[in-house]
Amino acid sequence: MLRYIKSIVLLLLAAGMVPLSPQTFYNARLMTYNILNYQGTSSGDNSREDDLRTVIEYTEPDIIMAEEVNGDTGFNHFLDDVLNFNEADLYEGAFVDQSSTDIDIALFFKPDIFDVTSVTTIDITSNYGHRDALECVITHLATGEEFRLYGVHLKAGNQSDDRADREQEAENLRDYLNGFDYDAHFFVLGDFNFYNSDEGGFQRRTESQTENNGHHFDAIDELGYWHDNDAYADVHTQSSRGDYGGQWYGGLDDRFDFILASNSVLVYSSLNYVEESYVSVGNDGNHYNQAINYGSNDAVPASVADALVDASDHLPVYLEMEFISDVGADENIIVTEIMQNPSALSDSYGEWFEIYNADAESYDLRNWTIRDNGSDIHVITGKFPVTIESGQYFVLGRNGDYSLNGGVEVDYDYSGITLGNNDDEIIVLNGEGFEVCRVEYDGGPEFPDPTGASMAFLDLESDINDGANWTESTTPYGDGDLGTPGEANWDVSVDDKETLPSEMILLTAYPNPFNPTFDATFEIPYSGFVKLTVLNVLGQEEETLVDGFREVGRHSVEWQADRQSSGVYFLVLVYESGDLYEIDVLKLALLK
Repeated sequence: MLRYIKSIVLLLLAAGMVPLSPQTFYNARLMTYNILNYQGTSSGDNSREDDLRTVIEYTEPDIIMAEEVNGDTGFNHFLDDVLNFNEADLYEGAFVDQSSTDIDIALFFKPDIFDVTSVTTIDITSNYGHRDALECVITHLATGEEFRLYGVHLKAGNQSDDRADREQEAENLRDYLNGFDYDAHFFVLGDFNFYNSDEGGFQRRTESQTENNGHHFDAIDELGYWHDNDAYADVHTQSSRGDYGGQWYGGLDDRFDFILASNSVLVYSSLNYVEESYVSVGNDGNHYNQAINYGSNDAVPASVADALVDASDHLPVYLEMEFISDVGADENIIVTEIMQNPSALSDSYGEWFEIYNADAESYDLRNWTIRDNGSDIHVITGKFPVTIESGQYFVLGRNGDYSLNGGVEVDYDYSGITLGNNDDEIIVLNGEGFEVCRVEYDGGPEFPDPTGASMAFLDLESDINDGANWTESTTPYGDGDLGTPGEANWDVSVDDKETLPSEMILLTAYPNPFNPTFDATFEIPYSGFVKLTVLNVLGQEEETLVDGFREVGRHSVEWQADRQSSGVYFLVLVYESGDLYEIDVLKLALLK
C-alpha cells in the first residue's frame, strides 16, 4: 500500500508543458484615405478616377475607410467607377448619409474576406455640428473573428476653437469606447487633423483613464510635434501636393491621417497588428514640404507618386491585420476560491484568490497576467519559475507575509489588483495573452456575498460563472476568517447532503506550515473505511492517524510532531466505501 501511495505522491509532483494546437494565419490590409470631397460627377472628379484606381491597384486594400465622400452620389461612383471598375463585385460598401455635412465617411470592403454586421453613426459632434463617427461591426469570414472600425473626420484648423472642438469629439468617442470590454478588438482611423500629440484631443484618445477599456494607441508610437517639423518627415500624410493653391498648398508637412489600435490588437491574440506594417503610402521621408512626385520617389513608382498627387491632397495610410484561427489557451487553470472581503484584517492585507491546475502538466506562470475588466492588471514576474503543479491549489494574495495577511500561505503576492467587495472580475491570461479563465461575480444575488469568508467553487467540472456553483466557506483559518486557501474547496455543511461530493474526499490541514502540531480535517460522502497516514519525502510512514470505519461527514484529528525534524511531509488519506475507492494527498511543511 505504501509503495502505491508513494507513487501517487510522485505523480502529483510531475511536471510538463502542453503543446499548442495547430493554427492558421490570415493577413488583411486595412486602409484609411481622405479622397478630397469626391462626388464622381464633376469633370474634376472624373479626371481623378484614373488616379484613384492607380492608387487602389497599387495598395490592394481589403478594407477602406474613406473620408470626404460626397453623399450617396460620391459613394456609388467611388464603388462603381474606382473600386469595381476593372473587376465587378470585388468590393462592397456601407454608407450612412451624415446630414450634418456634405462630406461623409464610407466603408468599402472585400466581401470574400469580410462580412459587415452593422454600420451606424456615433454622435461625437461638438457644438458646431460637424461629422459623426462611423461605427462598423465586421466579421472576418475565415476565422469568425469580430472587430469594430470607427471612421472619424475631426474638425480641421489650428485655432484654439478648432482644437477645442477636436478635443470634445475625441472625448465623446472615448467615452463611448470605454463601454466595451477590455479585450474588444477595434481600430479608430481617419483624418484626425491633429497638429501634435500634446493636443487635448489626441490625449483623450490615447491617455490612461479610470474607465480604460476604450484606450487606443498609435501603432507606430510616433509621438511629438508633427506640424512643419522635418523630424517627422517619414510619417507626414498631408499635403501630398506642392503649389496647388488654397487648401492643397504646402507640401508634405502634417500628420493628419492615422490608424489607432486598441490594446487587444497590439498584444498577441486572435487579431493582431503586424509589426512594421504601418505605411504612409508614397512617403519616402525625402519630400518634406514638397509634392511627393517632386524629383524621384524612393517609396513608390513614379506613376503611383503622380497618381497620389492628382488623386487627393492626403496620402492613404494602411496597416496589416493578422487573424489567427484556433486561438485559445490550452491550459486548464480554474479560479476556485476568492476572499474578496476579509473581516479579520483590511482588504489590503487579507485579499487573496486561489487557482487550481486541472491539467496533468505543470506550468510556469511567469509572464501570465491577472486583471479585471477595468484598469486593474498585474503581470506575474520573477527571477525563478513561478510553478503551479498538476493538481495544485495555488494561492495569489495582496500580501505574502503569513504573519500579516491573516494566516494565509501565499504562493505568489501581486500588486495593482483589488477584489471588489460587491462585484468584480478575475481574468487569467497566459504568457501569449490568451484568456485561460475568468470569473465574474456579482456580489449577489447569484453569487455568494460573504464578509469574513471566501467564496468557494464546488465542482471543477461545472460552469465557473454560475453563482449556484459557489458557496460561502465555513472552515476557519489563521486570524479567524473562513476559507481553505491552498486546499480543496468542498467546504459545505455536512447537513447539506445535496452539495456533498459523490466521488470525492476532502483533506485539509491547519496550520500549514506547522510547528509542531496541526489539525487534519477530512470529509467523506458515505460511511466507510478511512486510513490517514503521515509520510516523509521517501514515502516512509511516520505515523498513522486514522485507521478504521468512519461515519459520513466531517472528521478532525491532531498530529503532534515533537520528535520529527523540519522538512516536507505528506498527509495521505485512503477512503473506501462500497465500490468507491479514493486517495487524497496533501503536502505539509514542518518548520522548527
